[in-house]
Amino acid sequence: MNRTAKYLLLAGLLAVCGAGALLQNKVERRRQTVPPNALYAIVWKQIAAFREDDYASAYRQVSTNFQEKFNIEAFSDLARTEYPSVRRAQRVEFGAVHFEGRHAIIPAYLFLPDGDVIPCIYSLVNEDDTWKIDGARILRRWPAGRRLGGMRS
Repeated sequence: MNRTAKYLLLAGLLAVCGAGALLQNKVERRRQTVPPNALYAIVWKQIAAFREDDYASAYRQVSTNFQEKFNIEAFSDLARTEYPSVRRAQRVEFGAVHFEGRHAIIPAYLFLPDGDVIPCIYSLVNEDDTWKIDGARILRRWPAGRRLGGMRS
């Protein structure tokens, strides 16, 4: 292979790699331009379904990966035993969405009738341009009256 052919081959490979990088960047930007309210709505649909004991609707909000780990019966049992506070929450507030590739992390705060707050971290995944809940981690309860930190003005 002569020198000119090698340079043309190298330039072609660099062009293909560059085009791939630009396309990937465009896809990532599109995922990250999803308004937070759209992601909050997915979590809210699941919380509302839990409150109504509608585990089939709640199950439709979870990712394929999650569904491979838990069938609908196991999911219903998990929701009843591990997440009863979700059903009792009087109010739910969401924090800022953090994107990590095709994943989004959303903090949620469940306000209980006794004044306690239960923080929860939801992980969502983008599956074929549809966001699904990939997991939820309940954190330690904040007792009523506990100062949440930050500055007071």
